[in-house]
Amino acid sequence: MASNQVTQENVAEVAARFLKLYTGAISDILDKNGYRNQALPYYITPFTKANRVAGIAFTGQGYPCADPSHDDTPTRLKILDSITPGTVSVWATGGSTDCAHWGEIMSTAVYQRGCTGAVVDGGVRDVDFINAMNYPVFAKFKCSASSVGRWDIMDCQVVIRIGNTVIRPGDFVFGDIDGVVIVPQEITLDVLTAAEDIFERESGMRAELRRGVSVTEAYAKYGSL
Repeated sequence: MASNQVTQENVAEVAARFLKLYTGAISDILDKNGYRNQALPYYITPFTKANRVAGIAFTGQGYPCADPSHDDTPTRLKILDSITPGTVSVWATGGSTDCAHWGEIMSTAVYQRGCTGAVVDGGVRDVDFINAMNYPVFAKFKCSASSVGRWDIMDCQVVIRIGNTVIRPGDFVFGDIDGVVIVPQEITLDVLTAAEDIFERESGMRAELRRGVSVTEAYAKYGSL
């Protein structure tokens, strides 16, 4: 596959094209090209009514802490203010499980900066408020506890890892009801074009099957899916 990346100039157009597809088609293309660890773990699912997201990865990394007096608010605010339009905020939490790592205030802050959604390997809270915004948040669990004194934000725009998937700033993030897939930045447009082809062929095959054509005939006409 040739190298072709998504830029600030074309991200809205590319995201709109992804949002017409589904993660299974993207994952299949990646598998066929040797990228077999790009689907995030099964437990990263939409916790909001808005359940589709697409954009460039804006990564963040945090780790558990055990100091109730520690407050990472200055770092948090600095990172939130640095988020750019057309991105998806993607967070690795270092295995933290006893608090919410994302909520309504963070959603509001990044939404105003053009961030299209959040993917968090951890907890989310304030879901009713986030739903009122129609904002997509994918997470591992819900939790009402604050992260202050339980989890520290350390850095942003660094290489992170969620499950077996390495996510770099600039990789493309696409999520739907089935989960989240990460597309390496250097092949994003090639993967998108190939997935659009799969989508068209599957639509044709689906229509044939609904007309009563046998699976064998439909498969022969539309080729390998």
